Amino acid sequence: MLIAVDIGNTNIHLGLFDLDSKRLVNHFMASSSSTHLESLSVDPSILQGASDCILASVNPKAENAFCNWLNSRWDGNPLKIPSDVPIHIPILAKNPEEIGVDRLLNALAAFQRTGTTTIVVDVGTAVTIDVVSKKGEFLGGAIAPGLKPLMEALHMRTALLPKVSVQKPRRTVGKDTNEAVKSGLYWGMIGIIEKITKKLSEEQGDKPVVLATGGDAGLLANEIQIIDKTVPHLTLEGILTVYSEHLSSKDI
Repeated sequence: MLIAVDIGNTNIHLGLFDLDSKRLVNHFMASSSSTHLESLSVDPSILQGASDCILASVNPKAENAFCNWLNSRWDGNPLKIPSDVPIHIPILAKNPEEIGVDRLLNALAAFQRTGTTTIVVDVGTAVTIDVVSKKGEFLGGAIAPGLKPLMEALHMRTALLPKVSVQKPRRTVGKDTNEAVKSGLYWGMIGIIEKITKKLSEEQGDKPVVLATGGDAGLLANEIQIIDKTVPHLTLEGILTVYSEHLSSKDI
């Protein structure tokens, strides 16, 4: 068994993979806030049965909190991407060191699934929409604020607009302020994703496959016809791929 950990700005995802079948057999999630790590109610016996742990993080504070949590439950030191284990993907973008590890992992896992030109839409705290070439190269992409930052900015920067929970509205015309804000956020985010994805798609020589992932993908993807498939745990799949390549390189 392998413990694969994706530490994001909002949530921590812990996946348990069977290394023989490369299958995700269990998944746990908690807020990236250190006060919520105890909600990662993983049976210690499951963790102890794991042969290795590998993690990728875009949130140093949450990473430190998670490693402290893990140290009291698992005997070993986790491998970290990319400091301990590199991501083997050609990067045809400026300043590769500035590109979020989650974006590269998504690109790697997406190309492994499709084997052709692919656009990855990751709908989380930030929305990242990235392009992988037909040769498996990371070309770059676009970054926009996700639903939560948009909602919080609207609430904080106005005197009277409320903080709302975003869900698909029953109608586009909001009959009160709450409904109007929900409609604007929901359909506005769909418009952002759809327009950027179409523009990126038009710039490629062949029609790319479009995969969606991230915490809010399930809420939005069905409304965006250009998206071909939603893959809930694409980043964890990328972590597994990096680990598998790492094992293969050690065997050579």
